[in-house]
Amino acid sequence: MGSVSWRKRGHRYLVSWRLDDGSQGGKTVDTSDEARDLAAQKRLEMRRGTWRGRQRGRLSFNAWATEWWETWAGDDPSPTSLASAESRLRLHVRPWFADRPIDKITPADVRRWQAHLDHNVGPATVAQCRSLALRIFQFATDEGAIDANPVRKVPPPKHRVDPEKVFGEAKRRALTPEEAGRLLACFPMFWWDHLLTLLGTGLRFGELAGLRRRRVHLARELPVLEVGPTRYEAGRFGSGFKPRPKSDAGIRQVPLAPLVVEAIRRQLPPGSDPDDLVFTGPGGGAGVPRGARTMLSRHNLHRTYHDALAKLADPAVPLRPTARRILPILRDNGPQRVDQLAVRLTAAGRRPIRPTTVAAALGELRAAGLAAVDDHDQDELIGRWAALPVARDPMLDAVELHGAHDLRHTYATWLEDAGIPARVIDELMGHQASSRGGHHGESAIGAHYRHTTPEMAARVVDAIQQRLTVALGVAELAVEHHPHRSTLSVF
Repeated sequence: MGSVSWRKRGHRYLVSWRLDDGSQGGKTVDTSDEARDLAAQKRLEMRRGTWRGRQRGRLSFNAWATEWWETWAGDDPSPTSLASAESRLRLHVRPWFADRPIDKITPADVRRWQAHLDHNVGPATVAQCRSLALRIFQFATDEGAIDANPVRKVPPPKHRVDPEKVFGEAKRRALTPEEAGRLLACFPMFWWDHLLTLLGTGLRFGELAGLRRRRVHLARELPVLEVGPTRYEAGRFGSGFKPRPKSDAGIRQVPLAPLVVEAIRRQLPPGSDPDDLVFTGPGGGAGVPRGARTMLSRHNLHRTYHDALAKLADPAVPLRPTARRILPILRDNGPQRVDQLAVRLTAAGRRPIRPTTVAAALGELRAAGLAAVDDHDQDELIGRWAALPVARDPMLDAVELHGAHDLRHTYATWLEDAGIPARVIDELMGHQASSRGGHHGESAIGAHYRHTTPEMAARVVDAIQQRLTVALGVAELAVEHHPHRSTLSVF
């Protein structure tokens, strides 16, 4: 066993020790009583086997983070959780604490780090980073390297109520049926069934992409789909299918409105293999022929979604190159004839453009509602073309849209607008109730004794069908007036 001794050095006292592995150290104190107490503490730590932990307190935060990661990853978390934790550790946790010895990091350091995060990222990211730091420091505490977890001594940041939300001025995340229809009209037709199903079921993207034929029951009196295996895309941690959703509550049945049933039926692949995917991508990339059924990509849908938002902001976005070049000329220079436009386009230093090409581009602008022949002369070839005033869709000023998850917000809001109980909405959305009670103030006992009856499921179906009918009608009318919006490439 190691040894501990102390002796007087000048006007102070030196406590020194030597461990079994040959390592040694010392500390100077002011009085003989302090030296005696410190020596006794070191002997006790050696007997209890905690001295090794104290020595490890000198290791850097990064070293402890690496050790914690290896232990945590060994418990087989989902690839999505691994990707999320790795990103937050790399970007927001490791750079701040870095190579500082973990026993030298104080609650004040944690408070400064938390304040820095709170000014630079959103509340959700702050909470997730705080959780990671808490677990790493707790790991070091449990190993005896530090006495206490400094994160526990720092309360989480308080977020004040936003007056804009209280007064109803903040942008909402959910769409009205009419707004949903205008957004749908900006998607290529290939994606309409996908969007209608997301709007009509509230599925997460991974749940939609992982839906198999055997989980869809369209022949029942009340058609339903079952949420089970889900698709994940976790960057360097891979992609594939998980056998279950993110929580036990996610394993659920969702009743289907008739319009959703039709959308799913159109997407069912030929054959009868029960493990066939229902919703797939359009193909056409990376050596895959256009029209081939490929696994649905979150990135592809996200990009297509933002392309649709861009069309709402500027109807000229989906135009072909020649039409995009002609539009600013008409806006800046007033009405122009076809031959004048051909000269202007050629004068820009590019190869000559034939009048027939210009006429075709003007036809595209007219179909988009962006240009028209001057009222004095309706002949398209010799008449003068003028740009029409077009404004961005006003719904972009009222709704804050991010991606396909907006449609999940919309589904829940539509059900709430229809008077469906919050407990039923949570059940259909796959939300996990708190162990201390249900959502929206409902008791856990109440949630246990209340059940969703067929009559309630029928109310859900009716509410969704009414709103999808409005959305689909608006979308079809918009496409009829502006067919270019949904017929361009799906890639």
